[in-house]
Amino acid sequence: MFSDTVNTGIYVLEPEVLGRIPRGRPFDFSKDLFPSFLRDDVPIYGYAAKGYWRDVGDPDAYREATADVLAGKVALTLPGRRLETDEGELWVEDGAFSPPEGLRVRGRAVLGPGVALGTGVALENAVVGPGCRLGDGAELSSSVLWREVRVGAGARIHRAVLCDRVRVGEAVRIEKGAVVAEGTEIGDRASFERDLMVWPDKKVEAGAVLSANLVWGDKWKKSVFEAGAVEGRTNIELSPEFAAKLGAALGTILRPNTALLVGRDYLRASRMLKRAFLGGILSTGVDVHDVKMVPVPVTRYKLASFGEVAGAYFQQSPSDSRSAQIVFYDEAGNRIDTSLEKSIERIFFKENFRRVDHAEVGAIRELAGIDGFYREGFLREVDADAIRARRFRVVVDLDNGTTGEYLPPLLNALGCRTVVLNAYPDERRLTRRMYDLDRILKQTEDIVGALHADVGFYVSPGGQNLRLVDDRGRVRQDHELLLLILRLLARCRPQGARVFLPVTAPRVLDELEPTLRITRGKTTSLRTSELMDYDFVSEADGKYAFPKFLHAPDAMFAAAKVLELLARAGADASEVLDGLPPYAYERRQIPCPHELKGRVMRRMSEDSVDKEASFVDGVQVNLGETSVLLLPDPYRPEIHLVVEGPDTAAVARELAAYEAKVRDWMAG
Repeated sequence: MFSDTVNTGIYVLEPEVLGRIPRGRPFDFSKDLFPSFLRDDVPIYGYAAKGYWRDVGDPDAYREATADVLAGKVALTLPGRRLETDEGELWVEDGAFSPPEGLRVRGRAVLGPGVALGTGVALENAVVGPGCRLGDGAELSSSVLWREVRVGAGARIHRAVLCDRVRVGEAVRIEKGAVVAEGTEIGDRASFERDLMVWPDKKVEAGAVLSANLVWGDKWKKSVFEAGAVEGRTNIELSPEFAAKLGAALGTILRPNTALLVGRDYLRASRMLKRAFLGGILSTGVDVHDVKMVPVPVTRYKLASFGEVAGAYFQQSPSDSRSAQIVFYDEAGNRIDTSLEKSIERIFFKENFRRVDHAEVGAIRELAGIDGFYREGFLREVDADAIRARRFRVVVDLDNGTTGEYLPPLLNALGCRTVVLNAYPDERRLTRRMYDLDRILKQTEDIVGALHADVGFYVSPGGQNLRLVDDRGRVRQDHELLLLILRLLARCRPQGARVFLPVTAPRVLDELEPTLRITRGKTTSLRTSELMDYDFVSEADGKYAFPKFLHAPDAMFAAAKVLELLARAGADASEVLDGLPPYAYERRQIPCPHELKGRVMRRMSEDSVDKEASFVDGVQVNLGETSVLLLPDPYRPEIHLVVEGPDTAAVARELAAYEAKVRDWMAG
């Protein structure tokens, strides 16, 4: 039956009706109660009221009902006094309100008590709740602001509902609609790509482009990428839907009928995200070469060889066991640069994906024999005879990662007598590993000592980071392993070696080893051809590369090269390290909000005017025998403080002094 009336769901019932409602099972008025009245001839009456009724249980209906009220379609008395404007009318509850200079009102606008408007504000069919503040030049149309909302200067808001205590920064663009729940902060210049929902107490970073509902995560970041990688909490910030869109965005900038190389660690979350990502890639007509579970260096080695135009690797975040990470590589096996990141992001946010015809969808090919391909190149680039002649006793802890099928056979092929710890994949241990690293290293240290082994290695689960335990059973720091490699290179290559180091690396050997031609900087600033000119490249945090084999960090190959250099030098690790000149080295991370980093680095530059200083990366000052480096983290809210000196007392003194300076500079 068709009717122009609607059941509002408002009922008046006699008390005895409650006796008809059974206990302990679902019972619906319309489907159960009223039909029982009809069967039993119980009279039912309806009242056809005249007026306006709308179910406002969804955002569109809420906004439409508000628009109807402002358009005069509802017989509702608006609160406050009415002020005429050139193009509309303003209803004001606050008797002391005085229209600011340049106020523009079209249609109707309603202001609650305590509202403050900046100059040049534009209102069109808008409701502004009690205690709200709108900055100069803000524009509000077809929108509702609840209580205590703050809108920054120059913001443009259309078809939005902003709930209590929402903070909107300057020049924000919400022009296609939104429902933003209470307590949310939206940074300056952020924009919403479509009609979206943001749940309570979220944070949208300044300059971010919001393209999906923000429900589960805490915040929406300005950029999808950080250093060529996308990272987020699994199934919250980094979901299958997100991964599929990311795959489609990458595929759109690649040529159809080309191939993308993909690999992963063994976590189920990585497999899930990879499969979702592949759906997006294939939809753009790009093929996929799948190497499945492999160490990161193997993926990059294959990319650097031939066959694919880009790569993606799926793994657990190195810094958060709850998060996943997708790392993107170019055709040479390098992390993609910022230009390519921006190209992917533009397509991702606008969803301007290429969609190919049914018969042109990409294909998946599983690459077999990748382990043999890597092994052949690996053994070709080490002095296997020298290592075999030394017959090293080696303890290696693989931290339940992806290198178990690669490194032990390679060490056996090099004649090493190897004890392997934590060799097999274990997802439960991998998710706990960042809390257990000290325990793992202590275990390796104990076993090296008990077995009188020549050396011990720790290899991170992805196969990129290397730690050393020397022949006396002592865990060595990253900077000590770096100095070991440098001194051994100087011994074994009297003709000289070209070395590229980060600015954070110790300088104690710079003048003592003249055959080492050392360059410092950021590897991300170098092209592959430039990296290939170096004999050894180090990144921070125990990442080492020998570009003749692979220009990217490879802990497995680095371990083999350490053995080769020890064999050729006829030395033990402890002997080389104990023979280093006295030095001390400390690094510290100081929490610092992103918005204060510029101030801190400016103050550091000013403080260094009368000192010998370098500005290659961050600011480094030389204070006689001691050097101090201040380096802002490009992604995290922290600043790195690195101090090197002749002894621990000198380093501790400057570390405390400069940490105090940084905190003073942050305070103003």
